Amino acid sequence: MKPIHRLHSFYHLIFWLWNFTFLTIAYGVLLPAMGIWLVQDMVAGRVPPTLALSLLGLLIVPLACTGIGVVLRRDPVKLMRLFYGVEAPLVALCILRLFLIRELTPASSQILGTVLLCIGVFTIELLVGFIAQKRSLAWLQIAAHSLLLIIGTYLGVLLAFYTIPALCVFLYDFFRFEWLWIFWNNLITNPIATVWWVPIFLILFGVSATLFFAMPFAMISLYSRSWWRVFSAFGERYGRTKAIASTVSVAIAWCLVFGMLQQQPQVQAFQLLEQPAQTPQARQELVAKSNEIRDGLVNAYLHAYRYLGSWVESNQLREMYIAVFGLSRPQAQFWQDFHNHWISPFLYNGDRTDGEKAAHLYAQFFDTPIQRAEREAIQHALQSTSNRDAIKAGLLNINQEVVRLAQQRVNVTEQGDWAEVELYEQYENPTFEAQEIFYSFSLPESAVITGVWLGTNSDRDQRFRFVVSPRGAAQQVYNGEVERAITAIAEDPALLEQVGPQQYRLRVFPIPAQVRDEPGQLHLWMTYKVMQQADGWALPHLSEKRNIFWNADTIRRRDGRPANVSSEDWLEAARPAHHQTPSLHQAVMNGYRITARPLQAEEYALPQGKRFALVLDSSRSMATHTDELRKTFDWLNQHRSQNVVDLYLTASTGANPQRIDDIHGFDVAKTTFYGTLQPDEMVWQFAQLRGQTAYDAVLLLTDEGSYELSQDEVDLPDTLPPLWLVHLGDKLPHAYADQVLQAIQDGRGGVANDVAEVMRRLATEAQLGEVASVTDGYAWTVEAVAPEATQSTNHPASNAFAPLAARQLILQLSREQDMTQLAALDKVHAIAKTTEIVTPYSSMLVLVNDRQRELLRQAEAGGDRFNREVENGQDELTEPNNPLNAVSVPEPGNILGMGAVAIALLVLAKRRPTDQTSGRLRRIR
Repeated sequence: MKPIHRLHSFYHLIFWLWNFTFLTIAYGVLLPAMGIWLVQDMVAGRVPPTLALSLLGLLIVPLACTGIGVVLRRDPVKLMRLFYGVEAPLVALCILRLFLIRELTPASSQILGTVLLCIGVFTIELLVGFIAQKRSLAWLQIAAHSLLLIIGTYLGVLLAFYTIPALCVFLYDFFRFEWLWIFWNNLITNPIATVWWVPIFLILFGVSATLFFAMPFAMISLYSRSWWRVFSAFGERYGRTKAIASTVSVAIAWCLVFGMLQQQPQVQAFQLLEQPAQTPQARQELVAKSNEIRDGLVNAYLHAYRYLGSWVESNQLREMYIAVFGLSRPQAQFWQDFHNHWISPFLYNGDRTDGEKAAHLYAQFFDTPIQRAEREAIQHALQSTSNRDAIKAGLLNINQEVVRLAQQRVNVTEQGDWAEVELYEQYENPTFEAQEIFYSFSLPESAVITGVWLGTNSDRDQRFRFVVSPRGAAQQVYNGEVERAITAIAEDPALLEQVGPQQYRLRVFPIPAQVRDEPGQLHLWMTYKVMQQADGWALPHLSEKRNIFWNADTIRRRDGRPANVSSEDWLEAARPAHHQTPSLHQAVMNGYRITARPLQAEEYALPQGKRFALVLDSSRSMATHTDELRKTFDWLNQHRSQNVVDLYLTASTGANPQRIDDIHGFDVAKTTFYGTLQPDEMVWQFAQLRGQTAYDAVLLLTDEGSYELSQDEVDLPDTLPPLWLVHLGDKLPHAYADQVLQAIQDGRGGVANDVAEVMRRLATEAQLGEVASVTDGYAWTVEAVAPEATQSTNHPASNAFAPLAARQLILQLSREQDMTQLAALDKVHAIAKTTEIVTPYSSMLVLVNDRQRELLRQAEAGGDRFNREVENGQDELTEPNNPLNAVSVPEPGNILGMGAVAIALLVLAKRRPTDQTSGRLRRIR
């Protein structure tokens, strides 16, 4: 056989053997293991499009190239061009996208997009040659082929960084001839198997070596030759000068774009925020650059999901060259730096701790957690990996459609001018993992929650009942059960807490996973008592939901009849009521008489001759409420002749707060809203500026704030006038830190959405005398009675009214006692436990077994049983591995086996569908 024929036979062997391997893996492993769920998840949107395309590419590319190879089978040279120039790069690109390349950045998109374009134009030239028939197509072809020179060189050099040392290791080991002793020993011990397998091994190894060792040189040769063929043909037809001009201009333009895209945005963002801005002008300049700062901080926060690694930690090539070539560390570092410059689009210019730094700076600058504000961007980045979501509902799960609300019923039992409301819901979990759902909602201030139950079916007799427990102990047991679910079978707890004068938080876990194509189900009941409002019976007002959704298929019923509720709403604002004339209610318990007396319209008043401190939140988020602020100041100016109002303008880090004694000349439009502030910080700034000035109340003008940025340990001034938090924008915070909530309640303060409402309540309470509060149209009075007095009232449902009365009794006791002492906390908890209600100090916990009850008993015996942690909802993103960082060099055999291992890992990792938000997340508090 002539040498050229032997070479052509070798070409055929390489092409068909590798295609046999590709097809076996694609259709013998990938398709049976992942085909069905891949199609299902693509339709459902669970698999990101880029990952889905990569998986489909591994199935389609070998099949398509095999078909083209059949057509080109008589031309072995074209088979090699097809394999090295089209098929091998495409298969490698699909594998790299699945396991190494994460969310694309503009720089990496340029490289990968150019690679795909070059593979496409190379394929066209391979199959049809130069397109000379149409001038416009010829110009497009010469322009596109100009990029082949760049990409062929780029990929060839990149591969050569690794294949040259691998080839050197192979040649070194080969010429040591130690393999001869292995062959000789095997031949003696097992001659038949050795004679049979050695030729096969040599063929397979030889063919594999041609792929790994020859790939960089083949890429450079094939792509440059393809460019030259098109360049020559174009030059002959349209002139060599035009061909040169086209190639040079395209190359220059591409390189200019490449250079511009290397400027990563976090560098500028960190520089801008390096020093706190102190003057209003400097702060305004930074606010004007908010988009650049946001892009930079998000890029830094997500760098592990957008880049292969960082410049400073990419040391694998250096260690390899030291081990293989015996270079000194400075010599090896030269090649490492060269390599890093070469793959700079895929390397992060910064440090691994930049994620934490970016999250901190984002919160300080934008006045909100980065996971809340940039939820969609983070979810997109996590979906760009093949990792798995956590089970606990955090900020990244807000409005995520994971668990479906299958059924919802509301039943109202009227008791004159108050009623008991029952909310029933059925949940369905279509995922293969247990899930947590989360509701944040509010109720009228005088309302009281009286029960919560869980059930595996709708049978009330089989449902699990709640217990009333100290808030800290209940939180500890619930969070422990959720964390336990990571390593053990989850069992159903639910936690219902009061986290503000009107705010509540409900968490349920687990909603069972799907079993045999049937979604997991869980049933929940919640009851509360509420006074009659002008528009009827108030229903819970949703402020936030996580992992739960409803749609047109959700069954909704109200008092047994179908409900007309918008598919966007959780519940209506209120249920219609058979309006009853408000009446007097009384209840006696624990040595106190609690009276609820309806107020007439003429009893409400406005303050006269009082002095108020108006504390203005100057944090960044308040900039969106300038209209409400202007209206608030207009109202205060209209009534300033009856009262004195001093303004305290707070300031975030880097500036000083101010006291302004005359609010008449204050201009909201000239105020710079910047940075972040928490209620406790603003109260401290007021306390430091007030001096000896006495006030009748402190009104803190703010928005809904960022509860997640609160600290667990908050220290507030010991003596404060009544503290009222006025939240503009008709939104209340999702929760308050317990110390802030205590400061509000201890000093006869409260929360509202309007200054005028606060003024009316303050004046009316002062006018009526010793009342616990003026709330929801009633004056609630708490008076001590003789010990021998028994519970008495003329109302026929006095016992049923007791929970509403207990709510006010606990509020009054919290004002009279030192609620930092365990004895005082235990006293109010005993009332909550007796009347079975939720309070700021007592939560409801649903337990299902003796193990959980024992855990609760132990937690309730601890001295920290009332210490509740801030639930910041933050998810800790675990960083993917950095493939460019290594302390040791893998053996060449391990390198050759990485592709097969990667495919196996993919199959194991993708045996079950993932949720919509992917990425390894661990919940932290």
